[in-house]
Amino acid sequence: MDSITHGLLGAVVAQTGLRQRIGRDATWVAAVAGYSPDLDMFVPWVMSLGGGHVDGFARMTIHRGLSHSLLMVPLIAALFAVPWWVIRRRLARRSKQRQTRPVEIPDGPAPRRPGGPSFGLLYACCFASVLAHPLLDWCTSYGTQLFAPISNTRFALHSMPIVDIIYTPTLILTLLVCYAARKVLRGRSGKWTLIVGWVGLLLSTGYLATGLLLHDAAVAKALRGVQREKVIRADAYPTVGTIFLWRAVIRTEDRWIVKRIHHFADEKNPPRTKTVAATQTTPWIERAKRTPQYERYNWFALGQIRSEQTDYGDRHVIRFHDMRYSWSSDGTESLWPLEVTFSKDGALRSAQRKGHGPPRKEFWRRLGPLGAAAWRDIWNP
Repeated sequence: MDSITHGLLGAVVAQTGLRQRIGRDATWVAAVAGYSPDLDMFVPWVMSLGGGHVDGFARMTIHRGLSHSLLMVPLIAALFAVPWWVIRRRLARRSKQRQTRPVEIPDGPAPRRPGGPSFGLLYACCFASVLAHPLLDWCTSYGTQLFAPISNTRFALHSMPIVDIIYTPTLILTLLVCYAARKVLRGRSGKWTLIVGWVGLLLSTGYLATGLLLHDAAVAKALRGVQREKVIRADAYPTVGTIFLWRAVIRTEDRWIVKRIHHFADEKNPPRTKTVAATQTTPWIERAKRTPQYERYNWFALGQIRSEQTDYGDRHVIRFHDMRYSWSSDGTESLWPLEVTFSKDGALRSAQRKGHGPPRKEFWRRLGPLGAAAWRDIWNP
């Protein structure tokens, strides 16, 4: 999900008994640790500054890779826990020295170690916060390499959008209630913040489970009226903002079917549907599929790719569409298709990702209208 939500989830995890035993800094460290795997988004930018070659596939290859692996969670947690423990020990030692001002006695007994939470408790706080990050990303459709570097397989449950208007506010509300309880109850707030922290975490986790159930329900609704024996693959993807509006994609022997499934829609009215013929295999499409760019794109799209060929006077253009994402819930065009171009004599001209939406110069100008349209789509069953 979005990076802000990951930080909020880490902060909520800290409220389930860790912040109460460690102190207020646990919330901030847990939030940063929970966010930290998303720092891999800046790797292509750093590579470009160093003069390295960064193509259009770098971000989708690196993001949600090694930093999101379950195998890396212990190491990432240690990168936060060790300096945190060292800093706390030094601050505690200085505080004790200012309070007691002991007299130095030659050959006297060694000073007592400063108190405070153990390293194990600090590490547990960081570990739980970091672990929550790949598990939450697993729920989305983007795909997360949970076992890198052993395997580059992308895992996705297709149960949550990248941004959700209910899940994220639930985390924010949990943190606000905990903050208010500490301000009002002060020294007696430990038990109540513990209860609020666990309630918030369980409610948000229950929301994730609801997304799984609604995913299966969306697929079932989309398959109504479709000849099951012709279906090659059927899946559903939550649209940005909610788990109640889905983009269902069905691939049959001769066509692609995209349906807008809203769980609050009247069952008597058929869902909004668009179809497009499945492109028959051609020599040019087969050649395009043998390019390294297609292999990476197919891996990223989890195999959910629609191909189309357009012939011009001097070239053949093959477009591959990642059917998981489109500008509309029933669109048949990808947000970021792969375009492979061959000249008439068969030479490969280019193979690169293309944005199917508004040009980059116009994107920010049209972002408001696009967001408003998406908002209306959510609330219009």
